[in-house]
Amino acid sequence: MIEFNATFLVAMLSFAVFMIIMNTIFYRPVLNIIRKREEYISKNYEDAKSLSDNAQNYKVQKEEKLQQVRIECRKKIEHAIDDAQAVSNRVINFHREKTKVKIQSEKEALHEKENKLKSEINSSVVNEISSAITNKILKGTNGINA
Repeated sequence: MIEFNATFLVAMLSFAVFMIIMNTIFYRPVLNIIRKREEYISKNYEDAKSLSDNAQNYKVQKEEKLQQVRIECRKKIEHAIDDAQAVSNRVINFHREKTKVKIQSEKEALHEKENKLKSEINSSVVNEISSAITNKILKGTNGINA
């Protein structure tokens, strides 16, 4: 069946030498290139993953800071609105009081004018009445003498 002769041994020896030569010339350099490429790809993948994680962390930090800034801005805006309303209320109250004082002084001035006019009218009416009475009395005495 299977014969082991010198040809077979030479073929086995040739194959072994061929494998050693192929291993030295071809397989090791190819395997080294494949290993280096895998290392390069693995390193780039890890770098990319690390950068992606960093970017995600920065994104989360940015969102947190942005939320904090929004809250601070809302507080500042509310504070500014409250301050503006307080100033507005003070100005309105100041002018309201000023207007009340002015109205009161005008009322008093008008009341004084009214009283003055009443007294003038009363004195002129009294003068007219007294003049009329005096004229009548004088006419009445003139008519008796005449």
